[in-house]
Order: sequence, then structure tokens, then C-alpha cells
Amino acid sequence: MAGAQRGIVGAAALMLALTACGGGGGDWTDEDGRPLTLDGSRMLMALPGRLSAPEGWKGRDPEALTGERALDACQDVTASNCAGLAAAGGGRFSSQGGTDQRIRYYVFAFDTVDNASVAMKGTLAEDRGDAGTVRELKVDTGAEAAEAFADTDGDAEVVMRAGAVVIRMQGYEVADEKTLGSFARLQVERVRAAANGRNPDA
Repeated sequence: MAGAQRGIVGAAALMLALTACGGGGGDWTDEDGRPLTLDGSRMLMALPGRLSAPEGWKGRDPEALTGERALDACQDVTASNCAGLAAAGGGRFSSQGGTDQRIRYYVFAFDTVDNASVAMKGTLAEDRGDAGTVRELKVDTGAEAAEAFADTDGDAEVVMRAGAVVIRMQGYEVADEKTLGSFARLQVERVRAAANGRNPDA
């Protein structure tokens, strides 16, 4: 995907409602009524890796970040101040089908929904501000809020919020809505499980 860290390159498109892309699925609070979020150890559980790779795909070992490294990564990806950041991390899958198709995740956990929403807003503003001609996508993410779009090179961005967790998913040479939805829901459900103290790979 052109532009690497900053995602899709090209013209701005009008912002859609955050729930227009398959958002709104499920309960996003814990048993005490607090928004779902992740600390460093639960972040590592939430990130996809080799055990969670779908058939035909290969996963890499994920990386969880805390402290200054997490803040640096968050500010770079979200173009926000990342107030209330608790943990950050990333993971990726690559196709084993003889193509260059890849899925990459950036995950940022916050203390409140408001702080997560600011980071999501910053991510979308930065990506769309740098964007060229884009095609809006309707992706069933299962997240509480989401937006998705693709560029003319066949790469895609899906930005989601699940409770107080922001997920940025990039599809390199992957822009079909069904495939993106499958990978988006995989990460969202891992966040939900880990935030409730369950290891998704168990």
C-alpha cells in the first residue's frame, strides 16, 4: 500500500457516519459496566498470530507495546495526542496463495470511549486527508463503530472502535468487502474475548 505507515494515498472523500460500515455489534462493557479495554497482557492475547491464521494465510508473531513506545506508535498512526492510552500492538497475516495479499492490524486501547473516539477520528481525518480517489466500502466488521474505503490500487483501510479500543486494519491488495469483513470480525472478537479475560486461542 502506497505511503506505508500513513495508509492509503490520494483525495479526500466525505466522512460517513461511524456506524455506516457494519458497526454496532454486541455489548461493549464489562460486568461492571465499564467500556471494554485492554492492558499490556490482554493486548497480547487480543492480537492475532500464527495460531489464529485462517486457512490459506500465515500469521506472524504479534507485538504488544506499552509506555513511550506505545505512545509513539499511537501518535504516528492516529495523528492524535493519544490521551488515556493504556496499550498498543500490532499483528499481520500474509497470503500463502502465491500473491502479495496481506492484512495488517494496529490496535490501541484507551481508558475511556471518549479518548478512543478522538483517536479514531484522528486516524480517519489523517487517512482521508491524505487520500486520493477512494471507493467507500460496506464491511460487516461487528465493531461498535467503523468506516472502510479502498483506493484505486486495490488496497483498503478499515478503522474500527470496539468499546475503548481502536483498530486500524489495512488490506494490501485486499479490497473485497467479504474478505475484509472476515478479518475485521476476527480482530474485533479477539478484542472482546481478551478484554473479558479470555484467551481467544484457548
